[in-house]
Amino acid sequence: MTAAILGGSAPIPRESTGDLLRRIEAEHGALGAGAALAFDADGTLWEGDIGFDLFDAFLAERAARPEAEEALRREAEAFGVDAGGGAHAIASALHAAFLDERYPEDRAFAMMAWAFAGWREDELAGFVDRVLEEKGHAGRIRPALLPILDWARSRGAPVYVVSASPRIAVERAVAGLGIAPAQVAAMSPAVREGRLAPELGAPATYGDGKIRALGRLFPELAVLAAFGDSAYDAALLRTARVPVAVAPSPKLLAVADTIPGLVLLAT
Repeated sequence: MTAAILGGSAPIPRESTGDLLRRIEAEHGALGAGAALAFDADGTLWEGDIGFDLFDAFLAERAARPEAEEALRREAEAFGVDAGGGAHAIASALHAAFLDERYPEDRAFAMMAWAFAGWREDELAGFVDRVLEEKGHAGRIRPALLPILDWARSRGAPVYVVSASPRIAVERAVAGLGIAPAQVAAMSPAVREGRLAPELGAPATYGDGKIRALGRLFPELAVLAAFGDSAYDAALLRTARVPVAVAPSPKLLAVADTIPGLVLLAT
C-alpha cells in the first residue's frame, strides 16, 4: 500500500487489486455471506462513458422522434434553454447547455435516457450494441477490476451496478461481465405500449438516488465494497466497508475527506 496525495486532499491510500482483495476477504468474513459489491459503471468498470457515447450517436444520427418533442421543450424552458425547432434541435440545445454547465447533471442524465421516446426497446438495444461495438467497449473494461468480479463469483457475493446512464445501455455493457439485468439500476424510461415514453419510469439513479436504487434491489444494504469515480458516487461509496475510488475525478477528490476509509485503486 502507498499513499497518494491527490487534488490537495489528505493522503488517500493507494492499493493494488491484490491488496484490495485481501481487505475485501477480511470484511466478507465479518459481514457474512449476504454482503454485496456495488459498482458505478462509466469511468469505473470501464474507461469512457457509454451514456455520452450513446447520446452523441443519437444526435449525430438525428434520431430524436416526435414523441419526445413536447417533453424536451418543457425541459428546455424550465432551464432557460432555447426551445425552438423540433425534437432534434431541442435535444441538441439541452446537450450544449449541459456541456456549458447551464443544465444540471441529474436532469441531463435523465433526459439522455427518456429522449429516446418513441423507440421500441428491441430497436434501442440494437442501437446500443452498435455504439458499443463502434467504441470498442470490450477493450475499455478495467483489467484491475476483473479479479474482484471473479472473487465475488467464487464466493457467491452479490454484485450490483448502479449508474446514471440509460438502463438498457448499462445492461448491454455489463452482460459480458456476467452481470444480469436484475443486478442493474440505472436511468429507466417508462415504457408504454412497447415504446419508450418521454419520462422516467423509476426514480433517478444519481447521487443519493443511487443508494435508494440499490436499496430497492438489495434491501439489506450490507455493502461490502463500493467502487466509483465521480462526486455523485460519494453517497454510494459511504455505504461500504471498503470504499474504492477508481480513476477519480477532481470533484470526487474534492470530497474524499467526507468518505471514511476511502482507498484508491492502482489501475
